[in-house]
Amino acid sequence: MGGLFNTDIVEAVIIGAGVTTVICSINDLTSSVGLIIVYMLALFIQLTWREATEEISYCYDLILRPSSSSGILLGSVLLPLVIISTQSSQYNSSSIHLTDDDGNNLAVPCLVFSIACLLCVWLTRCKMSVTVLERLISVRWVVSWVAVMVILHKVPLQGVVALAVSFGGSVTCVWFLLGLLYVLEESFTIGEAMVVAQGLTLLTLEAVNTTVYHTGRELIACLQVLILGGIIIGLTMKPVLQKMPTIYSINVSRGKHKQLGNGANHSNRIQDIPRPFSWKLTAFFYLAMVASIICILLPWLGIMIKSWPLLFGLKFTLMTSEKRTCLVLIWAGLISTAITMVFWLQTSSTVTRKYFHLFTVAAFLPGIYFDVELVFLATAGTFFIAILLEFFRIHQVWPLGEALQSASQTLGDAQDTGVIFLSHLYLLLGLAVPVWLYTGVHGYHIESTLPLFSGVLSVGIGDTAASVIGSKYGVIKWPGTKKTILGTVSAILFQIPACYLLSYIGILPSMASHFFSISWAIILTSLLEAFTLQIDNLVLPLFMYCLLVT
Repeated sequence: MGGLFNTDIVEAVIIGAGVTTVICSINDLTSSVGLIIVYMLALFIQLTWREATEEISYCYDLILRPSSSSGILLGSVLLPLVIISTQSSQYNSSSIHLTDDDGNNLAVPCLVFSIACLLCVWLTRCKMSVTVLERLISVRWVVSWVAVMVILHKVPLQGVVALAVSFGGSVTCVWFLLGLLYVLEESFTIGEAMVVAQGLTLLTLEAVNTTVYHTGRELIACLQVLILGGIIIGLTMKPVLQKMPTIYSINVSRGKHKQLGNGANHSNRIQDIPRPFSWKLTAFFYLAMVASIICILLPWLGIMIKSWPLLFGLKFTLMTSEKRTCLVLIWAGLISTAITMVFWLQTSSTVTRKYFHLFTVAAFLPGIYFDVELVFLATAGTFFIAILLEFFRIHQVWPLGEALQSASQTLGDAQDTGVIFLSHLYLLLGLAVPVWLYTGVHGYHIESTLPLFSGVLSVGIGDTAASVIGSKYGVIKWPGTKKTILGTVSAILFQIPACYLLSYIGILPSMASHFFSISWAIILTSLLEAFTLQIDNLVLPLFMYCLLVT
């Protein structure tokens, strides 16, 4: 217990250094004070209520990911850091119009969302407050507050609008938080669920704004529909999915009982009554999915971009320039090679998983350098497809279900223990979110591409070097962790020369004028990789992005 506590303290110090770095680089007193309040509140809850994971599981009948810390501190400050650092460096904010036209409007709501999530965790200790929370975050309340925010959007009383956005967004954020933890059992820590819930809330508010008032660019609209589309499809297909078997019920029927960290049997936690394969249910699955896409998502996107979505996507991808077509062909080759490797290797190991990190580096480096707009749209589309494939895998839908489950055993790691496999989704998000955020604010013609490579540097190069070298040659471990000092040093030593190389060939700005700031970002991110128990693919790119963008 003492070792884990020390690890939490070291992680808190690293995060505190990141928060301090961002605060020192911005000129916004409100955001700075808000960050300090959220950091102190989250640190207090994480250290004082270390049993918070057990409390929230008890009150809501949840199972969180075993063998991981709660991640409350990192989950509370990470997305506010990302938003504040992005807005502090913006040249313009043409795509951000939640409450005003100044662009400085997402930071405070995001901080409020973090506090709402922290209060949710705190209130779960009281059974009476749990009842209040359940009523407050019901679907009808979420829909009602979204409607209120739309109505008040053009009201001249900015204080009223800000209050509606903050409170209604908080309700929506807590609804997402508990929904993720309840539906996707054993998949998330509280901290990771906080990050995802806050991101989905901001995206939902922006999507409502874009739909009603037609603000934002076409690619922003595509991003909003594609990311939220997975949730919409899941909700519309719920009656069909409830009748279909899941991978857990299939494993139970074959005698494979999954054990939890506390020794409890997973088959007793989920209503896993073995169901035989049904062609009828499979047909309904396909019909429901196609109907959701054709009847909901495509018309919604068409309204937002004022064009036929499929025609827009085809024209944008293949009919704009030869360079763009070449990139698509290169990516197709990389994807084909990666798929071949999955079925050829058929074994899961640290080295095997890091092969695919190198594939992502090979895909993102030329993409960001030559055509960041294509990367923006392609990553959003790829994430949407990945969510759809998870439906196939979880419910073992013919003909892809079993093959996807077999592939996930090769790509997954020890932290992929729940309903949904998050490592590959987090990897895609970690590489793509810096691109979405930075280009969403600065546009696609930007002077410095350094923040865009946050995911490539931290996960594609740093984490890969730390994992491979640390697992093969590392002997001395950091106290209280499984990570080696050699692995951390390797991550730092590989990333700095990589920055020099990218600077030499003209992809990154001159390292001579940015050496200390880039090195500081690399060192802090590498130390966070060593001491955090959250999934690296999500938290490392976002943390490095905050430091590089400032």
